[in-house]
Amino acid sequence: MVIELLQQSLHRCNHTGMETNQQVRVRIAPSPTGKMHIGTARTALFNKLFALHHNGTYCVRIEDTDKERSTPENIDFIKDAFKWLGLEPDDGSYVLQSQNIEKHKTAAQKLLNSGKAYKDDGAVRFKIPEGHTHWQDLVQGDITYDNKDLEDFVILRSDGTPTYHLGVVVDDAEMGITHIIRGDDHINNTPKQILLHHALGYAAPSFAHIPLIHGPDGSKLSKRHGAASVQDYCDQGYLSAALRHYLMQLSWLPGDAMEPLTLEQAGVQFNISDVKKGPASFDAAKLESINARYLKETPPIMLLALLNPLFKQQGLENTEETTPRVLKGIRGLVDRAKNLVELADMASCYVQSPPFKLDEAAQAILENGQEHIQMLKAELNDATWDGELLHTIIADYVKDHNLKFPMVGKPLRVALTGRVNGQGLADIMVALGKDETLSRLEKI
Repeated sequence: MVIELLQQSLHRCNHTGMETNQQVRVRIAPSPTGKMHIGTARTALFNKLFALHHNGTYCVRIEDTDKERSTPENIDFIKDAFKWLGLEPDDGSYVLQSQNIEKHKTAAQKLLNSGKAYKDDGAVRFKIPEGHTHWQDLVQGDITYDNKDLEDFVILRSDGTPTYHLGVVVDDAEMGITHIIRGDDHINNTPKQILLHHALGYAAPSFAHIPLIHGPDGSKLSKRHGAASVQDYCDQGYLSAALRHYLMQLSWLPGDAMEPLTLEQAGVQFNISDVKKGPASFDAAKLESINARYLKETPPIMLLALLNPLFKQQGLENTEETTPRVLKGIRGLVDRAKNLVELADMASCYVQSPPFKLDEAAQAILENGQEHIQMLKAELNDATWDGELLHTIIADYVKDHNLKFPMVGKPLRVALTGRVNGQGLADIMVALGKDETLSRLEKI
């Protein structure tokens, strides 16, 4: 008993993990049961930032022992989400928990042999020792459990498969994990896992339990609050860097910190002790605002690479001929778009060629404005192709003919883009270029 108390005392002294000289190794360990939840993404992000801050290693272990749900498709969902987020494991390799089953069974047998576990109806249960289990949580602070409040728990099922607690403890020890950063819904699991670490002769890692993400109504974030998976936001045209930034603001980064951050820059700033204890509330409007900010900060050539797949989804092919138009066009469109899907939709006019498919309203506007378009075309034919000059030509035409601007602007925009509303006419014409602008006006 004295030796065990000394070991526990030593464990208490070192359990912040911050004053030791050990090489930091962290992990995110998702179960591949479908698309990646936003909460899992934030946990992965905080693990990555912690590793960057301490020049440590960030690992990914896929807990795939549920054979019914851990399908190859679901595992690919997990890997694709990490790739899109820029949160792939540092060494590029994913650890699969299913590959360690024999090690789990060996650990269970070791506990049986030492009398720290016993058989119960074919299963193996861990015997909870007397005393208290304590750890200094890096986010939640000092936590102590009275062991008498914990019941003996199954570590090996009657069919020989390990349970979550045994598997996670053995795997973390095998991987050399020094710090476990996870959601605070795992707090009740922690005393059991610390006891297992000690019983197996492992040095228990340090723990940090971060608050869960809640919806606006205060309940745990789910699909009823809108998009709840990483893939949903990817499909909706959000930038991965923008989503990362917003996830940083959920419990750590100040809400008014709007300047774009790289992972490395955020890693320098990240301190696990600064993470708030209370639950974070998801604000879709705030994410949308951050995404719009990141769109504006992204160079057009980088945006183009992200837009090309979306053009293809519209049945459009961006070519060497149309690329210069798109690059010029999106400079004036990023202020109007909240995400890549909107931007691709608005920029499609620079990729596709007339005739456009027009609805009845647009067709009527075009027909009513034919005379004005023909008269303007003659003036534009001799014009120097400069944005300010083009705007002046159109404005002077409106004034000289005693018209309201929409009577000329709307039919002209429909002729050039197929849309009634959108970007400024001069910007559209500059992006299209003189030859293409006049060609489109000729085709109506």
